[in-house]
Amino acid sequence: MKLIIVESPTKARTIGKFVGKEFVVESSFGHVRDLASSSLSVDVEHDFAPKYVIPKKALPAIKRLKEKLKNTETLILATDEDREGEAIAWHLTKVLDPAKTLNGRGKKNKTTATLPKTERIVFHEITKRAIEEALAHPRNINMRLVDAQQARRILDRLVGYKLSPFLWKKVMRGLSAGRVQSVALRLIVKREKEIEAFVAQTYWSISATLTKEREKTTFSADLARIGKNAVPKPGLTDKPQVHGITEALKNATWHVAALEQKATERAPLPPFTTSTLQQAAWQRLGFSAKKTMMVAQQLYEGMEVAGEGSTGLITYMRTDSFHVAESALADASTYIADAIGERYKLPRPRRFKTSAKGAQEAHEAIRPTVPARAPETIKANLSRDQFRLYDLIWRRFIASQMQPALFETASAAILADTADEQYTFRARGIQERFDGFTRIWQIKTEEVVLPKLQKGEEVFPERVAAEEHETQPPARYTDASLVKSLEQFGIGRPSTYASIISVIQERNYAEKNQDKRFIPTEIGRTVDDMLTKHFPSIVDVDFTAHIEEELDEIAEGKKEWQPVIKTFYEPFAILLAQKYETVEKKDLTEPAGENCEQCGKPMLIKHGRFGKFIACSGFPDCKNTKPLPPKELGIACPACGAAEGGKVVERRGKKGRTFYGCSRYPSCNFATWKKPTGALCPECNAPLVEERAGESCSSKTCGWRKTKVRAEKNNEK
Repeated sequence: MKLIIVESPTKARTIGKFVGKEFVVESSFGHVRDLASSSLSVDVEHDFAPKYVIPKKALPAIKRLKEKLKNTETLILATDEDREGEAIAWHLTKVLDPAKTLNGRGKKNKTTATLPKTERIVFHEITKRAIEEALAHPRNINMRLVDAQQARRILDRLVGYKLSPFLWKKVMRGLSAGRVQSVALRLIVKREKEIEAFVAQTYWSISATLTKEREKTTFSADLARIGKNAVPKPGLTDKPQVHGITEALKNATWHVAALEQKATERAPLPPFTTSTLQQAAWQRLGFSAKKTMMVAQQLYEGMEVAGEGSTGLITYMRTDSFHVAESALADASTYIADAIGERYKLPRPRRFKTSAKGAQEAHEAIRPTVPARAPETIKANLSRDQFRLYDLIWRRFIASQMQPALFETASAAILADTADEQYTFRARGIQERFDGFTRIWQIKTEEVVLPKLQKGEEVFPERVAAEEHETQPPARYTDASLVKSLEQFGIGRPSTYASIISVIQERNYAEKNQDKRFIPTEIGRTVDDMLTKHFPSIVDVDFTAHIEEELDEIAEGKKEWQPVIKTFYEPFAILLAQKYETVEKKDLTEPAGENCEQCGKPMLIKHGRFGKFIACSGFPDCKNTKPLPPKELGIACPACGAAEGGKVVERRGKKGRTFYGCSRYPSCNFATWKKPTGALCPECNAPLVEERAGESCSSKTCGWRKTKVRAEKNNEK
């Protein structure tokens, strides 16, 4: 018998249907060894040797696998193809050693038996063809990848286990610090400070609506130059100057000074990597990074498809490579010609060059395992989220092998001559001539048609308007933009992006507002300030990216893992010891203005994991606590305010997320995640709530929405 071991039961079931009766496929249910959570588990005095134990939850799986191993002639380790999967395969060989007991501490049994013949197989997709190919070409465990994973795990343990107690002592208990999560928090806090320091600048743009003589069609043009000088960016800032220009343009003569017309093309984007999938899934589907990876895992491990049974629908979803197998490129070309049209097919496959640091070209991009498996053909087999994500992946891949979209662009320079100055306006047009890849992957392209113009031809203004604007602060991070920044800076790797974002939310260091953008919490800012001031390298983007590069070099066999850890740890340990002595505890408490009703001592406002609360200063003798009174917004409750006098207050849910409800709860159960404005919808009379770009109706059945208008238009002619 041959025993194949994978990480998950779903993956095991799918592979089990592709192999013969001589194979048994079992699951390890994830990791089978890890550093003990009760101690540092790293021997810093002896080359940072890790001390692994088998978690209790893994014992039943190990016991079952050992029983299966008794009748096994070949052990085949089929865990994922990344560093984490390679490490799990290696750990399996250690815990399944018949000469070891289940406690993982090295105590010998009486038996002298050894592991059967052991093979390692890898594959990019869970399909019959891929599994058969992998079984035909086994290899040994790649210890370079194992070493890189161990180095990352040990580095993270040293930082977390050493730095977290420092935060407990100097700030408050329950806090944590992480080698990568702290950098992500730094990005969020830094962006928030930039927003707070931002001073809006008012500027104006000037546009004209023009027409040809005796024609009804109009076209728009924007002021680009004043005399020989280009209009400054972002625009004109002197209001009297703007008024003077619009007045002068009333008596101007207008004519076409120059024309340019050319054909342009737009090529499709490459197939997805982990980071671009997470970005697109947030932008197009509203999925968080964590949700995207969870659904992608389901599609990868296997779904029941009519007529095929369980099969993997996409390739491995943790990758930073654009590489695509030649067979998949050929299959995509055939599908495009047969199902979409011969004219959409490329004469030869389009290949994309991977630019990500440390990218593994041997891995594939994320693509459908069968390009001809159109989403609609398997929609009945998938949940709504699974279908939407598969549809996104399929369309992006198929589009990447289609012809470019072709456009005809036109540009006209329009001169407006006044008595004192000459003004140049620019008019632009774009028309689609061939949809190309956009037939599958839609993009935002608004057609603008310019009338047929001739050089020297006179045109006439129907309207000249000056529009007021305000410069906007940098946008807060979303899942998509944070993942993009982490990748650009070289922070983390495809397998870690989602967990990084999840951790900073679970620790209540950052939360999402109503627009699903990250805002640092008060305790998150406190932790960031402490780390930035006293451990700048821990939150330094370049330093952390350098560590990632060294981990890549370990995986490539260019460096040994112990010296890398030593170079990081020794100065860190010295600095930490110094800071324990020199840094004073930060007092986050403040008087609550009342005395304890149980012991009479003053009550204090303290910080907890999910925000502030009130506690007795006599703790631990008196353990009286209560929630902080909810903050009133000064807005009457839309549900009962008129009749009962309820007010809208800010509250926190069980997981720390902010929401808004009535001060009379539970008598009034009005509640909303979005902040009410105090006004009612003009269409349905439901409460209006704040949006990033304005305000909208809180009713799910009413689509009323109003966008902020920061400009006022001066119609002059």
